[in-house]
Amino acid sequence: MRTSKIERRIGRSNCDMLASKKPDAKANERFHTPAYQSYSVEDYLRKMGVDITKGVDAGGAETGRKQYQE
Repeated sequence: MRTSKIERRIGRSNCDMLASKKPDAKANERFHTPAYQSYSVEDYLRKMGVDITKGVDAGGAETGRKQYQE
């Protein structure tokens, strides 16, 4: 039967064994890539398929759809 002390010792020896090995070149390259790529809003909208050449109504007025009337 294993006790918690034995389990800890086995865990440490496994970690030491893994730490002594060097990662392969491909894994090392993937690990050292930038975490976040910087996108502008226009790049994101273009990626989502939004046509950004039309422009936006600066006044905030809604056009093109009917408003609900009570």
